[in-house]
Amino acid sequence: MDFNYLVSEIKNYYREFEYDKLIVDYIFTLEGSYNFIVKYEKNRKSRESEVSNKPIRSTVRKIAEIFEEEKNSSKKFNRVKIEINLDSTYSEKYWWDTEKEKQDLLNYADIFYQWVNERMISMIFEYEKDNNLVPTQYDSDGDLEYLSSWDSGKFTFHINKKNELEYRIVLTKDGKERILDIPLKDYFLEGIMEHHKITNTELSDQWKPWNTMILKSLHYNIPYDKKDEFVRYVME
Repeated sequence: MDFNYLVSEIKNYYREFEYDKLIVDYIFTLEGSYNFIVKYEKNRKSRESEVSNKPIRSTVRKIAEIFEEEKNSSKKFNRVKIEINLDSTYSEKYWWDTEKEKQDLLNYADIFYQWVNERMISMIFEYEKDNNLVPTQYDSDGDLEYLSSWDSGKFTFHINKKNELEYRIVLTKDGKERILDIPLKDYFLEGIMEHHKITNTELSDQWKPWNTMILKSLHYNIPYDKKDEFVRYVME
């Protein structure tokens, strides 16, 4: 990319305050989203910009394109700092912030159950619809309407001693339980295994060892403040 053009665009656009130096920070998540922060530094004091970067966003995003290109290479980074002087000279620094990476991993792990719940609801509906297991009715307009085949569910995922994933899906409707023998998508199974690996290795100092995840679903999103009521991680 033309870094001189990026610097020029930033310098010409950010004119809110007087400065000796513009400090530009990119802070990336593991998935590639990022915060773009511009600070005006004068006499060793800094003030953060309050204007949107929307008018120059296509230029700002060039660093995100580099992030995507390098994220699986030895040149990967999740932080970028650009310092721009009044005379338009500048310095740039790319680096990998391991503490930022670990915090991102922990943040994702903390809400992983939501992804599991959402994907399970979707996969169950898709499977039961394809196999004519979903009750239907016609609405007042004569259109076919799908009804819920379950009120609540219990999803158990267990990693055995062979490091293989076993699972059991129990659905309840009107107080009656049934076991659903459903093939789960490969990406979903891989997601469970990756979650197990990360929480038992990189995050082992903040996450208790487990080999079984038990999730209770009420067929809608689980509130974060009620996570402990619906999700358990145990060692069996």
